[in-house]
Amino acid sequence: MSGYEELRERLSDLGFETAENEKDVLERALKKAEQTIVNALNSERVPDELRFAALDIAAGEYLSAKERDEDGAGISAVTEGDLTVQFNEATPIESLIDRLLNSGRDEIAAFRRVKW
Repeated sequence: MSGYEELRERLSDLGFETAENEKDVLERALKKAEQTIVNALNSERVPDELRFAALDIAAGEYLSAKERDEDGAGISAVTEGDLTVQFNEATPIESLIDRLLNSGRDEIAAFRRVKW
C-alpha cells in the first residue's frame, strides 16, 4: 500500500473522507511530515518504526490546511477604520489537529541521532 493510500485510510479512520482529486495535497502533506521527522532525526529516511507517527503528522498537516482554507485563516471579520480584527473561536478539530501534529514526538526522540 502506498503512503498516499495509507494516509487516506488514516483520515478515514479519523472520520474524514478525502476526494480523489486531493491526491497531490495528501502526498505533499505526507512528504512534509516525513521531512519533519528526517530533520528531527538528522537522518536520510524515516525509519519503518515511525511510519504511523508520519501518517498522523501528515493527517494533521492535511486537516490544518483544510481548516485554514474553510475558515479563512481563523479571521471572522475585518474593519479598516480604526482597524478591528475578529478571530473565529477555537473548534474541537483544532485540538485533534494539534494532537496529530505532535503525534509520536517521544518515539521520534528515541531515534534521534547526534549531529556533528
